[in-house]
Amino acid sequence: MEYKEKEKLKKVLSFWDVFFIAAGQIIGAGVIALTGVAIGMTGPGVILAYLGAALLILIASLLFMMGGAALPTTGAFYVWPSRLVNGWLASIVLWLVLLNSVTMSLYGGSFGLYINPLFPQLSANAWGVIIVTLFFVVNFFGVKIGAKLQMVLVVILLSALALYAGFAFPQIRTENLTPVFPKGAIGFITAMALLIFATGGAYLIVALGGEMKNPQRDIPRIVVFSTIGIAVLYCFVALAAVGVIPWQQMINQPLTVAGKAFLPGWAMIYFLICGAGLAICTTLNAQYMQLPRNFLPACWDNVFPARFGKINKYGTPQYILLVLYAIGVIPLLFDLKIDVIAKAATISAILPVIFIFWSLTKLPKKFPKEYQNSSFKLGEKWIWIAFVVSEICMLIGIVFLAHDLSSSVLVVLAVWIVISISYYPIRRRFLRGKGIDLDKTTGDREIFQ
Repeated sequence: MEYKEKEKLKKVLSFWDVFFIAAGQIIGAGVIALTGVAIGMTGPGVILAYLGAALLILIASLLFMMGGAALPTTGAFYVWPSRLVNGWLASIVLWLVLLNSVTMSLYGGSFGLYINPLFPQLSANAWGVIIVTLFFVVNFFGVKIGAKLQMVLVVILLSALALYAGFAFPQIRTENLTPVFPKGAIGFITAMALLIFATGGAYLIVALGGEMKNPQRDIPRIVVFSTIGIAVLYCFVALAAVGVIPWQQMINQPLTVAGKAFLPGWAMIYFLICGAGLAICTTLNAQYMQLPRNFLPACWDNVFPARFGKINKYGTPQYILLVLYAIGVIPLLFDLKIDVIAKAATISAILPVIFIFWSLTKLPKKFPKEYQNSSFKLGEKWIWIAFVVSEICMLIGIVFLAHDLSSSVLVVLAVWIVISISYYPIRRRFLRGKGIDLDKTTGDREIFQ
């Protein structure tokens, strides 16, 4: 096959560009909202729970680091399962990723909820439309511009979290930090499992492998450094949340509740806008950079129509980006209630990762030369340890998300799964009539050249 559109993608992303993309992906609204929930589970032990969650995420990410070092590629979420297993599995993964893109609308609406009380001239949804549109325009002009904006936003975001912890530090009372584990080992383990959501996400940079200057070296390093670095910062934020006021007052509360005890008025506003607000923005921007890349190689393979994967002169898959923008903005424009779909979409973000983990266990045998030449190799024992830990982490995530799902959410998810499974055989039969063997195109190894 010829990959003419692939040639338009340039290797423009440096280590620091991708590091800040990963950091922005990790730091989301979860740290603002979930810290209080975790405090309710384990009290002051939340500080250590963040470190434990980061360790679990790193073990779970070992397979992604192995894949990124051996087979770096644009759209790894699609390319890895298609070349390591088959096109049908890769198609299922993509349809689940597409459902997850509905969360872009949720990010926009959440940003509006934070900003609207400070600037009530516009509604929360109007602010959401503005922020979703802003990042669409930025990313339309290329991933390099989006990466540079991400760097600026993450630096400001980190300053807001550091400000929160810094103002609290002189007022921390040691008596508030004991007992460390008031809810026992079960409470601590439960909190650690919950906080996987707040410390994960760095592995998503594998979708950008084809546009990184040195992906074989940088992907493993970035996943490790960004995950550990953000986890340490979270520990200081958690210390602030339980160290100034009694931890019982923070049960199921956002960080702003503790912040009222030590942040002056201007610092609280800065934290709300540049902390909570930008935490959502950096995740939204990272989604715009990463998600379209996963659909590109599927267009090259004809799983989706090839014209859908057209790349503009800025190296942007403009039609894919436009579809994601529409998914993000239409519910906000029409004030649609997307809670049901959003819950199903969040689960659908975990399901494809489960399939990709399984695919990556086959890498050493399917691509032995690339694996042996890789800078990051895992022995067979570690591959299966990483696989088991990663699957457990993902299943824990599904349990936490699914425990209160309504029947309507389950129906949405079930219907989408049926669509995901059915699409590839239908598309394969359609293309066979045009003389195209879809199983052959989705197995073409030249995509790694």
